[in-house]
Amino acid sequence: MLNGDLDSIVVKLEDATNIRNISKFYPEILTALSGTKPVVLDLPGEPEVDLSFVQLVESARLYAGAHGKALTLAQPASGPLLGVLGRAGFIENASHEDAQFWLHKGSVQ
Repeated sequence: MLNGDLDSIVVKLEDATNIRNISKFYPEILTALSGTKPVVLDLPGEPEVDLSFVQLVESARLYAGAHGKALTLAQPASGPLLGVLGRAGFIENASHEDAQFWLHKGSVQ
């Protein structure tokens, strides 16, 4: 679900965003990134996600970076998302940018 305010567009994710419903999330993030406002992904406290979610968000990050757009997470990765990131190799040897985005390390978001 998209919510906009004066400063950003907030994309609120469902409790489960995974391979079964990732096709619903894709157009929401694409629509949000088509504008000029920063985009914030707001995940529930313990989101049920899988690698398809991480892949889509990583693609969105690359797109945003290449087009001068801002994409952030409302809160740092935790719980199941942190587990998926660890298993996928995103935590070990994370770049500064990856740590900022996924874990909010090194910057205030």
